[in-house]
Amino acid sequence: MRLRQTILIMSLLLLPGAANAQLALSAGLEYLDWEENVSPPVTEKGWLFTFGVGYTQERYEGLVLAYRGKLWLGSVDYTGATLFTNLPISGTTGYTGLTNEAQVRWRNPMQAGDYSLDLVAGLGIDVWQRELSSVQREDYLVTYVRAGIAADSAYEGTWMYAFGIKYPLWVGEDAHLNRIGFDTNPELNPAGKISLYTHVGYRLRDDWAIVGYVDGYRFGQSNQEQVNEVANGYGPMTVYQPASDMLLIGIRLERSFP
Repeated sequence: MRLRQTILIMSLLLLPGAANAQLALSAGLEYLDWEENVSPPVTEKGWLFTFGVGYTQERYEGLVLAYRGKLWLGSVDYTGATLFTNLPISGTTGYTGLTNEAQVRWRNPMQAGDYSLDLVAGLGIDVWQRELSSVQREDYLVTYVRAGIAADSAYEGTWMYAFGIKYPLWVGEDAHLNRIGFDTNPELNPAGKISLYTHVGYRLRDDWAIVGYVDGYRFGQSNQEQVNEVANGYGPMTVYQPASDMLLIGIRLERSFP
């Protein structure tokens, strides 16, 4: 199934369930910085559009269930090298992705400023497509966990904070090698590494907030696979995904619906 079809189906399945509950809808911009540890280095940098939906149970203290979803898409600048000749090239990469995360929180009310302090544990699935050219693309599927602390208040003129760690449990990469001349298309599995995340927000009104955040992933090198390039006669080759870092720096405007 193509990634865009998967994104559409997942969106249709998830949104109706959240529509009957308290929602937070958002839109914003996200700066992506992708770097691969290879020579010559591969980098992708640029702005993406984001659209988010979230749900958090209204509960003063104790166990709280929550959901966070984000659609992100756009084109960024690419600098790297050709696959077969290793000659430097530049261009653009198109991104389309969808994030879904279920959270379990333990809420502790605080006296100062009517704040609540949440201990957060999240389990998420991130899928995205890197469109490198008309024939070359990569599809990623990442299952991850998140653990951290979040402080929030529902009143105008207050600040929101969150920070913690994130770890990919499983990473699958489909490089579609058979579309660019190889006779097989083995799955690549980059190793997961711990990364940090944080966000800081300010409530402009009770139902409007602006939030800045830093998130992303760190991946180790994937498994190495032997393949055979048959279209252009390059013959046997070893392919792998080098160690890569994805840094996301974003800002979003958020509207809450009580």
